[in-house]
Amino acid sequence: MRANQRSQPISGINVLRWELGNELRTLRLSAGKSIAEAARWLECSDAKISRMENGQRGAVARDVRDLCKLYGVPAQRRDQLMALSREATATDRATTTTIPGKAGTYVALETKARSLRSYESTFVPGLLQTERYAHAVITKNGDLTEEAEIADRLRIRLERQRRLIEIRELHAHFIIDENVLWRPLGRGPSAAAAREEQLDHLIRVSRQPNVILQVVPYEVGFYWGMEASGINLLDLEDGSTTCYLEGIFTELFVRGHSEISTIAAKFELMLKAALSPADTRKFLMRIARGNYEHWSSAG
Repeated sequence: MRANQRSQPISGINVLRWELGNELRTLRLSAGKSIAEAARWLECSDAKISRMENGQRGAVARDVRDLCKLYGVPAQRRDQLMALSREATATDRATTTTIPGKAGTYVALETKARSLRSYESTFVPGLLQTERYAHAVITKNGDLTEEAEIADRLRIRLERQRRLIEIRELHAHFIIDENVLWRPLGRGPSAAAAREEQLDHLIRVSRQPNVILQVVPYEVGFYWGMEASGINLLDLEDGSTTCYLEGIFTELFVRGHSEISTIAAKFELMLKAALSPADTRKFLMRIARGNYEHWSSAG
C-alpha cells in the first residue's frame, strides 16, 4: 500500500448484511439444519432464509435470536450477532445505491477481498474500465435513465478501482476474450477515441505489479470456460473464497467448496489457452498502434 493512503469503504454499499448472513449459514450447517427446517422454525418461506444467508436482505434481531436458539448458539455469541443485525439494519437505512441486490453484495465483498480472479467474454472488466468506457456500458447496457442514477453507478465503479489502481492493495488476475478488445463503444470519432483510450489504459494497468492481464486470442478456437459471460472469484480476508457468476440471465453466488474448486480449475484451464502477460501486452500494443488485422478483414 502506498504511503498515506488507506482503503476507504465505498459509500452506498453495506457489507454487514453479508457478514451476518454468512455467519448464520455457517451456524445452520454446523447445527445440521436445512434451510427448510430454519424456515419452519421462523414460520417463513425458504426464500427468506436463503436471501438472509446470501446477504440479499437484512435479518432483524428477533429472527437472529430465534435462529440462534434453533442452532444452539451460546448467549454471548447470540448477543453479538443481534448487535450486528441492528448495525446492518441501521446502515441499510442510512445508505442508498442504484446497484441491485446481488451486484451490490458482490461490490461489498470486493471491498473485503485480498485477491480476485476474473474472466470476461463481452466487456472490459469493471475494475479496468476508463470513465468514458464505463459510462457507455452503464448507459447502453443497463436500465438506468436518470442522470443522477447513472452518475451514482459511475461513481461507485470508479471508487472500486482505487483499491486496484491507486492504493494497489487488491491483487487481481484478469482473463478477457479477444472479442472484448474489438467491440466498439458506438459509431463516430468520439466512440473510436474512447476505445483507443481504453486500450491504452489496459496497457498501462497491465504493468502494475498487482495486476495480471491475459487475453485469449481468436486463434485458439473453442476453450474451456468460454461459455461463461463473467466469472469473479474473490479470496476474502477471512481466508474463504466465493464466486459470483454474472450475465444477463444469471446472477449467482457460489460458495460450496466443490463448486468453487470446479470453477477455479476451469479458470486454470483458461490460463493455458491465453497469451502470457508479456505477450498480452505486446498484443494490446499492436492493436492500439493499428499493426494487427482483425480476423473479419482477413483475406
